[in-house]
Amino acid sequence: TLGCAGFSPQAHQGDENSLKSSHPPRQLQDLAGLWEYADQSGSNTITLNEEGNGHYEWEGGWFETHELKEGVWKGIWVQTGNDREGGFELKWLADSPVAQGRWWYTRIGQDHSPLEPGGTFTMQQISSFLTGGK
Repeated sequence: TLGCAGFSPQAHQGDENSLKSSHPPRQLQDLAGLWEYADQSGSNTITLNEEGNGHYEWEGGWFETHELKEGVWKGIWVQTGNDREGGFELKWLADSPVAQGRWWYTRIGQDHSPLEPGGTFTMQQISSFLTGGK
């Protein structure tokens, strides 16, 4: 079973651009950049804007951040290609650049109370989009 984003497996990109952050992102703007999504089926990348939102290729997916507070990242995901949507919650462990969490379904097709389980995944920022301003 594929993860929330259902990304197809892809080889890990080079580590030379990896960020070595010593703390979790503190504000939404900190999420802007290229991220690696990984679950039991493989890994792929997703690009997020300054609001923590972004498209991904698998099934016409959309990743939307609703909250980033005290090391906890919450939001939703939507896939128009396979008519599914759900939520996610990630947490950073102390001094780790990797956020670990889970995803779940809130809708599969016309079923708004799906019994199909979600899964676990990780997100790690590969590169940041630095913006002027705050």
